[in-house]
Amino acid sequence: MNERRRPTPPPSSATGRRRGGSRSRRRGRNRPRLLWPGLAAGAVLVLAGGLAFKGATEPSGGSTDTAGAATRAPESPTAGGTEEAPKDGPTAAPAKEKEKERQKEREEEGDEKGKEEKPDPDSIPASGPGTFATAGGGGDRVGGSERTLTYVVQVEDGIGIPAQDVAAEVERVLADERGWTADGKVGFRRVSGGASDFRVRLATAGTVDDICGRYGLDTGGEVNCNVGQDVMVNLKRWLLATQYYADDVTSYRALIINHEVGHFLGHGHESCPGAGRPAPVMMQQIKGLHGCRTNVWPYDAEGRAVTGPALG
Repeated sequence: MNERRRPTPPPSSATGRRRGGSRSRRRGRNRPRLLWPGLAAGAVLVLAGGLAFKGATEPSGGSTDTAGAATRAPESPTAGGTEEAPKDGPTAAPAKEKEKERQKEREEEGDEKGKEEKPDPDSIPASGPGTFATAGGGGDRVGGSERTLTYVVQVEDGIGIPAQDVAAEVERVLADERGWTADGKVGFRRVSGGASDFRVRLATAGTVDDICGRYGLDTGGEVNCNVGQDVMVNLKRWLLATQYYADDVTSYRALIINHEVGHFLGHGHESCPGAGRPAPVMMQQIKGLHGCRTNVWPYDAEGRAVTGPALG
């Protein structure tokens, strides 16, 4: 029985088509699998790069500039433990330079006050009742601690100047670093009552002459004096100064206080130490400068005493 059989396709052809189809399907299925891992890897790289950039530009923790500055390491100090300032930047002024600046400011402030309009000399009373008003309140101690002197400030009644205003000027003078406290030993403290070591008294020329005359001094209606515990300040000199300080009344007031308090401290009169040099505060500058320059302080800005030959 010869039955005709259908020819069987060659195996290799069928297999080839199946394999080819399988590979095509696998390639089709694998394409998304290759794409997503690539995109994920790229995102990771971008994120890592952003974090690295952020870490390089911001201080740890993402804090503000103020906090970041606190966390930055300081620059290396120079020898001696101080940081070197930039060559083209500002440098810290030495203490002496700062003190000179403060002194200049004080002097400029005094200059402005000293240039205030002066009263008419004929309007200044020549005499008064001889009674005084004491400035109230008190001040802090200034200067050294070895010897603290207390004082009151008094103004003669009827002259039209508040005692508190005079007290403020006297305190300023005695507290100045160029004043008598510069020796580091003597100190001052203003009080308003009770016992005191000395009195600063602003009075008319007649009253000054009277009180100073009790001790044998002739002030002639023109000058000041120190007698006993009294530092007597002539009202005319306080308001008009002298020819050498005609444009700087405030400085002359400092000279009055420093000169007469100097006497109370035991200092005698001195003369000019040489042409062009500052006049000692204990020099009678009202009688002439004799080649010296005007000066109202016992010490200079460097803490050196300004002195001259003693007068007998």
